[in-house]
Amino acid sequence: MKLHVSLRLRIYLMLGLLMATTVGGGAFMLWYGTRLQTFFTGLFERQVYALDAAMRLESTLAAQRGYLTYYSLDFDRLWLSRLAEQQAAFERELHKVRAFVDDEAARKLLNDIESGFLRLTVERERVVERLNAGDRDGANAIQAGARKRFDGLITQCELFLDSLRGGLERDREDGIGRMRLVNAMATAFLPVSLLLGLILAAVISRQILGPIRRLAQGEDDLVGPDEVAALETRMHGLLERAVQARSKLEKSQATLMATERLATVGKMAAGVAHSIRNPLTSVKMRLFSLQRSLALSENQQEDFQVISQEIKHLDLIIQNFLEYAKPPKLSLTRVSPSTVTDAALNLLQLRLDSQRVAVSVEREDPLRPILIDPEQLKEVLVNLLSNSMEALDGPGQVFIAESEGFIEPMGRVAIISVADSGPGVPEQERERVFEPFHTTKEEGTGLGLPIARRIVTEHGGTLSLTQAKGGGAKFTITLPFDAQTQGGARWH
Repeated sequence: MKLHVSLRLRIYLMLGLLMATTVGGGAFMLWYGTRLQTFFTGLFERQVYALDAAMRLESTLAAQRGYLTYYSLDFDRLWLSRLAEQQAAFERELHKVRAFVDDEAARKLLNDIESGFLRLTVERERVVERLNAGDRDGANAIQAGARKRFDGLITQCELFLDSLRGGLERDREDGIGRMRLVNAMATAFLPVSLLLGLILAAVISRQILGPIRRLAQGEDDLVGPDEVAALETRMHGLLERAVQARSKLEKSQATLMATERLATVGKMAAGVAHSIRNPLTSVKMRLFSLQRSLALSENQQEDFQVISQEIKHLDLIIQNFLEYAKPPKLSLTRVSPSTVTDAALNLLQLRLDSQRVAVSVEREDPLRPILIDPEQLKEVLVNLLSNSMEALDGPGQVFIAESEGFIEPMGRVAIISVADSGPGVPEQERERVFEPFHTTKEEGTGLGLPIARRIVTEHGGTLSLTQAKGGGAKFTITLPFDAQTQGGARWH
């Protein structure tokens, strides 16, 4: 009697075998991989850290070689201070490396190094005592013996390093052997999984894909009622997902069209601003000419003054809008931001003096030269200083501080802060001041600070607003160093 195995059972059987092989192999790999990770983690902590600490141990010992000799030459106690620092560093590294050493021979060698170093320390103290007592000959005799002990300690440190390197090499060979075992197991699991996958693919191709093709061709000789019912359910699910995907696609298309319309409106607005600016300039020139050529009464002069001020305000709005809509490209050059700060202060000096605003600049040294656009950065600083003067609305103080620091993820940065003694900005308004067209001034355009933040952002930096110590507003510019400046020395 022929045994009949249903399609569902055959597929489940193949899937079960494939899952058992895959899960079993994966579980073994996970278990062994965890052990391997623990092994390599222990290797790194135990050997690599020990090797690194031992190298620093030798370097701190080598740094102590000449300090006592220097002291014997000029009796400058700075050499004794540096010698004490290196001795303390040697003791710290000795304590650190001891925690990672578990080999008996290496631990014995480390004990010999420690005892030799203690004797060397005692001999150095005796040399200092003799030198302070004026007995240079006696000090030289003791120091000659100390040099021999020092050379012996250097040799022992080298032997200790060789011992650690040997242990690291042995652990590396052990790790390679374990990796080979993992590769062998993966090689063994791969053919079995591949064979089961091929069998499952053959079953699916003959028993499922064949009926689907016949169904698409309109044939009636399908496999059986259960498979057709399952196929019909799947098709309904696919249709529902297709309808949902189409709905999402239509929404995305509508959003894209709205974005394109906004971009078109932005281009049109920039064109209109350009078109308005030219006749506005002509009106301003004609108005100036009429004001000079006509004999006007006091009221007419006042009217002319109001009209002129409003035209200047319109021209400023258009100029800021065009700069925000089509910002100029950065023209980068290597210059110190401190130079730009001084240029902005020189530009506003008359206005600062007339308003009786005292400016203090806090800097230890000029900031190092970095790649910036000096003119656009000066525009940012002029805008911030102008805002501070307008916030003071009379006499007051402006504080400028320059420094260098390290901020993730930018790395080394130049920091310029501009603070004032004015009323400050409420916390809920501090981020809104950087939004386009948001202003609390009657004559403001609301584009100065957005343009300033855009310029700083294009430099790769940040512009933020916080509260100063005295309660006023504090704007902070952070500019990243380029690769050349990151590795350079301090500029003076």
